[in-house]
Amino acid sequence: MLLMFMRLRFFSFSKMSEIITAAFLGLGTLAAQADLARGVVYHDQNRNGKRDQGEPGVSGVQVSNQLEISTTDEEGRWELPGDEDVTFFVIKPRDWMTPVNGHQLPRFFYTHKPAGSPDQSFPGIAPTGPLPSSIDFPLIQAQEPEKFEAVFFGDPQPRNVREVEYIGHDVVEELIGTSAKFGVTLGDIVFDDLAVFEPLNATIALIGIPWYNVIGNHDINYDSAEDADSDETFTRTYGPNY
Repeated sequence: MLLMFMRLRFFSFSKMSEIITAAFLGLGTLAAQADLARGVVYHDQNRNGKRDQGEPGVSGVQVSNQLEISTTDEEGRWELPGDEDVTFFVIKPRDWMTPVNGHQLPRFFYTHKPAGSPDQSFPGIAPTGPLPSSIDFPLIQAQEPEKFEAVFFGDPQPRNVREVEYIGHDVVEELIGTSAKFGVTLGDIVFDDLAVFEPLNATIALIGIPWYNVIGNHDINYDSAEDADSDETFTRTYGPNY
């Protein structure tokens, strides 16, 4: 097991967002017969994860369907085409944050897959049914500094819960209380056994900062009949594979 972590300094959240977006997103046009998805990016003032009466839309925010980008209008509205296997996600703007779940994983995406994932060893995406009438993304105001720290893990790839415990003892304990604003695991989150996602997420969450994850070759379902379905446990857990 190889585990590296780095604490780096960056300048400007907005600039970093531009770099990540350019690196992972290719612009293009979806097929003409694709359904049109619509929604609103809004200020979740009470942080309950749903849009309540009086909560305003947020303008100028980018939303993607993994191929194209839409920018919200003055009411926070966006629309994009999508097929029957697509993840829509909001690109975090400066001075805003997306909600996180109990494991500090950012909730910034919605996967549309009407029939769900095929049966495989590790569960993928449950059937979603038709497109919702509105796919809304909550944002929470969070003032951000010009300079900040982030933590990066490289290839932690634990094979089982015991190795997750090693990571918890040798790495996570030292990072609790860090001044870093967020963390990222740069692929090979686990070593082929995707059931280890859950205990690893719970352990890394103890650091107490939002944690993003990039897919690696050990983070896919190797028993998938089709390559297109092999990343769906990752997508269900962490979001788009970009």
